[in-house]
Amino acid sequence: MDLTGDDIDALVTWSLIRAAHRAQRDLTALFAEHGLSPVQFGVLSHLATGLPFTRAELARAVLVRPQSLSGVLDGMVERGLVARGSEDRTKGRRNPLTLTPAGRDLLALVWPAVQEANTPARLGLDEAEVAALNGVLLRMVDGG
Repeated sequence: MDLTGDDIDALVTWSLIRAAHRAQRDLTALFAEHGLSPVQFGVLSHLATGLPFTRAELARAVLVRPQSLSGVLDGMVERGLVARGSEDRTKGRRNPLTLTPAGRDLLALVWPAVQEANTPARLGLDEAEVAALNGVLLRMVDGG
């Protein structure tokens, strides 16, 4: 089979993967400057909404498995960025996670740089293209 560059570029999902790798590489470097991973940034961001999240809910929100999130949360709790709910809760009861003041301060430090990385100029797009792209991506994330 002989393919051209246009054939490859016509594969939307492959283009999405390539774009995602570039965005992940750029943001991972930005997060690393602040001692964060992308998943940790996601945890801080979602907890900053003030909504109560259990570990399982938070894992779904940041698109990782709950088992994978356990170690991440342990490290964030040790760093004083996240607090777990009551340690004396009974089995089957919600144990929400909360953002600590240190977590909120770190997010406030990182957030402007992430916003800058998302500006149309940095993305090589205009405002309408950014809005349209984000709308499409959010529909894809939500599964339809």
